[in-house]
Amino acid sequence: MSPDDLLSKMHDQPFKPFRARLSNNSTIDVLDANSVIVSQTSAIMPMEYGRSDRGSTIVLRWKTIALNHIIEFVDLDTKDNGAKRRGKK
Repeated sequence: MSPDDLLSKMHDQPFKPFRARLSNNSTIDVLDANSVIVSQTSAIMPMEYGRSDRGSTIVLRWKTIALNHIIEFVDLDTKDNGAKRRGKK
């Protein structure tokens, strides 16, 4: 994955929350475009979200990921309140 690939995904208009699948088959959910910092070879990505005292979404834990370990993006199907939708049966 190149830095431009990740930056392009983060700058989709409108932004769509997405899941980054890594080479070890783990995933990282990105719920806010401003929660990722991208460099030439790595990205600092959110691992856990929380709420501030005023109710704003904040990142509680971060992890540095080598860009070459990101293998795909999958859009997250979310409701307006941020909760993930369950698949239709």
